[in-house]
Amino acid sequence: MASTDVGTRTGGPAAAGPPIVPQGPARLALIAVTVAVLAQTLRFSLPQLDHFADEAGTAAAAGAVLVVYLAGFASPLIRRFAGPRGLLLAGVGGLFAVRLLAQALDPRTWLAFAGTAIGMIAVAALYEGARGLSGVGFATATVAGLSIDGAVRMCFATWDPVWRDGIGPWLACLAFVGVGAAALYRELASGPVSAPGVSWRDALGAAAFGPFLALQILVLASPAFVASSGWQSLTGAHVAIVIGQGLALAFLASGLAVRAVPGGVCVLGGTLLGVGAGAVAGTYAVSGIEVVPVVIVGQVVSAWLLAVACRAPLRRAGTGGPVWRVDAGAALGGLLVAAILIPYQVSAVSPLPVPNNLLPGLAGIALGALAAIAAARGGPLPARAPLRALTAGAAALVLLAGTLVFTVAAPDGEAPAAPAGGQVRVLSYNIHDAVNQSGRLDPEGVARVIEGQRAQVVLLQEAGRGSLLSGTTDVAVWLSRRLGMKLIWGPAADGQFGNAILTSLPVRSSGTGRMPKGDWSQIRGYVWARLAVGRTTVDVWSTHLEGGDDQGRERAREIAALLRAWGGAPRTIIGGDFNAGPGSPELTAMTDGTDLRNTAIGGEQYPTRSDGTSTDWVFGSDGVLVTDYDVPESDASDHYPVAVTVRIGR
Repeated sequence: MASTDVGTRTGGPAAAGPPIVPQGPARLALIAVTVAVLAQTLRFSLPQLDHFADEAGTAAAAGAVLVVYLAGFASPLIRRFAGPRGLLLAGVGGLFAVRLLAQALDPRTWLAFAGTAIGMIAVAALYEGARGLSGVGFATATVAGLSIDGAVRMCFATWDPVWRDGIGPWLACLAFVGVGAAALYRELASGPVSAPGVSWRDALGAAAFGPFLALQILVLASPAFVASSGWQSLTGAHVAIVIGQGLALAFLASGLAVRAVPGGVCVLGGTLLGVGAGAVAGTYAVSGIEVVPVVIVGQVVSAWLLAVACRAPLRRAGTGGPVWRVDAGAALGGLLVAAILIPYQVSAVSPLPVPNNLLPGLAGIALGALAAIAAARGGPLPARAPLRALTAGAAALVLLAGTLVFTVAAPDGEAPAAPAGGQVRVLSYNIHDAVNQSGRLDPEGVARVIEGQRAQVVLLQEAGRGSLLSGTTDVAVWLSRRLGMKLIWGPAADGQFGNAILTSLPVRSSGTGRMPKGDWSQIRGYVWARLAVGRTTVDVWSTHLEGGDDQGRERAREIAALLRAWGGAPRTIIGGDFNAGPGSPELTAMTDGTDLRNTAIGGEQYPTRSDGTSTDWVFGSDGVLVTDYDVPESDASDHYPVAVTVRIGR
């Protein structure tokens, strides 16, 4: 446990503090569980907020999101009228209640808004619950909470238990809420730790939690992110994250984390963190194995900066202004979460004036700057403890239990048998990040639609691999395991949002590409694979073109790029969401002067979206004979799948 020696005196005589931290282990548990439940709440709220924007419009959604993320600024008023205990009950207790309701009712839009607003109050309550701990103690509990949350998510293949039914998800929910409620009870029963007066400079340290949490949700603690951007298996990605978290815990436990840290060093650390995060996350990010060391080092640097920043608002000695300033600083941190995550989420569907790589970069820089502001302030300094560091690092190995469960769990589905006589069932499906028409994240619903068509080849669009739009779930990998099919992934908007191919056929070769782009809006892309069908092969392509009635010229450029990449190869099937209706110039360009033909038999039109429009199409070239065409209706997405049966010639 972190030391609780009285910290450096600033501005006056030291206020007498209690000889020990009241209920120390329970206090650490309270912080850890609250952070874990807060991360879960923010993750399940993101798809719901996007669903609300689709229903109510961008302007209404922007106003509503701003209101809920400003809710943290009500914390000083709650403290004034209900006291510190009331703040803890409203923030932390309310957050646990939301988590229970979400498990019982399924996440709803109103619950997402309520949970986010209460979560912002919980950020301020975190500092009240941590009072008496050192900044290292706070950071240690925070990293531990996110580590446990990540291990539990891996047990469910990154699809958060909050969205799922059954005994397993309920046990996970009750474990978090039960431990958290017990820790909260002990905290309330132990009596408050007297808080010193703090300056605004001290209070700004509390805002560091915001960019720290945003980076964790988006990049550092997201197995799907590391898997998709680092081109790793989901198992290998979680192992890399656990290594980073173990090193962070070891460094914090060593007592070296906040030893006389100059502000300039914090700025340098935050800048390096921001550059690394911006380089691996976003539309113009690097991908490959280099993502792994960035994430591992980023875990250590971000935990260190959080420990430095939180020394000042948690110190137990000194004089200054009222303690509600810490509440305001924490509320600012909550607002920074929105300033980073919400625009990044929006960038997947609407253009920003700058590349979205800037957002994770600014998060790292902001964390370093806030740590620098608080670096010289007082607070308890832990003693150096090499043995404790080794113990903390080794304890992180327990988190690999989640990876073990994920690895040994058998997929539920069985891939369709290989086709007979060169006949193949192909399905093209825009799955809308696996968010159904009710706003619920439901990969199982998508899987059942695919199973019902007995397709050997599935062309997916809007398939998330750590996308905020799908609550950072690795939807593509989950579907691959669930259906027992091989996955070929093609990033588009960024490394977490794009196109995919699922198939039970042998894969001879594959590749991906991205369309040319002249602004900072979403980059579109495609993925292709050459599959074996008996003694011959078929090339299949999945793509998603620019949306909007005024984007016809952009779609024309994308189609030209797609046709150049295809190159006229025989026995080809190209499917996807073309965002263009029947008779449009874009669709005409797909067939004029090419060997491609629309597979809709007899030219009959079927609505492929829930609003009655047709934007999803499948084209076949020479050597592809269509024998069946169908558009089965389903509410698993805002699009319906297009299913075709084809016979492949030689």
